[in-house]
Amino acid sequence: MRRCSLLLLLCAMVAQLWYAAPAAAAPADSDIPPPDMFQLPFPIGQAWTFNGVHGAHKEALDFSVGKPWPRWRSDTSSLWVVAVAPGSIRKTSSCGIEIDHRDGWTSVYYHVEHIIRDSGQVQANEPIANIANTPREAACEGGYATAAHLHFALKHHGRDVPINGTTLSGWRIHSGRGHYDSSCTRMYLYRGEQRLCPYTDPLLNQGIPSTFDPAPGQGDDYADESAQIEVDTLPDGAAVQGPVPIAGWAIDRAAPSGTGIDHVHLYLDGPAGQGTFLGEAEYLVERPDVAAALGDPRYRTAGFRYEWDAAALPAGQHTLFIYAHSLVADWSFITRTITVQP
Repeated sequence: MRRCSLLLLLCAMVAQLWYAAPAAAAPADSDIPPPDMFQLPFPIGQAWTFNGVHGAHKEALDFSVGKPWPRWRSDTSSLWVVAVAPGSIRKTSSCGIEIDHRDGWTSVYYHVEHIIRDSGQVQANEPIANIANTPREAACEGGYATAAHLHFALKHHGRDVPINGTTLSGWRIHSGRGHYDSSCTRMYLYRGEQRLCPYTDPLLNQGIPSTFDPAPGQGDDYADESAQIEVDTLPDGAAVQGPVPIAGWAIDRAAPSGTGIDHVHLYLDGPAGQGTFLGEAEYLVERPDVAAALGDPRYRTAGFRYEWDAAALPAGQHTLFIYAHSLVADWSFITRTITVQP
């Protein structure tokens, strides 16, 4: 009986450890640094490219120069990694650095070489290392790298935290779904109305903006997107020719009053900053059907409409980007793929 009791006690202890350990290591999704805390990890004034978010907790983002990124054994002596904020630097290996910042935040730099120093204080935008240019040096702590680049991540109180929602030099990270998500409809960096896509778009480091203008009724202009956009007149995959009426509705339920939306913009064949700006749709169009369907009279004027002429477009497939600006969050968009007939 005693042996059985001891065995049951041992099993209970093992089970407790099995379930408790992962819980202690889990990242906190609410851990997001202030938007004016960190700059991008490459020098101000330079433009690099980025890939999709990855890591065990989706805590990391890679940066490098050009597209494609430099091949192994390229000259990376001028590709400097810099400190994203003031702090105390620690060399973790021949290819790794960590910098401890205020409020328990730590920035992590991996796949680097020629580390300038391994201790002491550093300032924001101060060069700290070059990008490693051989696979052996880049992955000195394990893992792998397919090209010369910087692996950048953040920790909070020593714990890996998801990088989604983090702002670097005014650009906010929208991490998408899976690891290394390359779809610009899901994974992108955005700053106001402009969005940049992974793997392709150059990301210019202009430093941390001097001010972050708060949106009406909210603390900052970088809150999560929450707008709902619907298009009634243009189904996805529609074949069009000549004048094309575009009508629908947009709301943000998070707004304390009104529809929660103040602008609707349209772009062709690319998101804001890349595609062609078509114009601003008329908004606050009467939509009693929307108010009735949603059971809220404040959405009675949630409609928008825009008259677009596709006659000048070359025949073939095109993509419309329909943006709505929320009064309590930021810009959101949906897309419609269309085929222009000859």
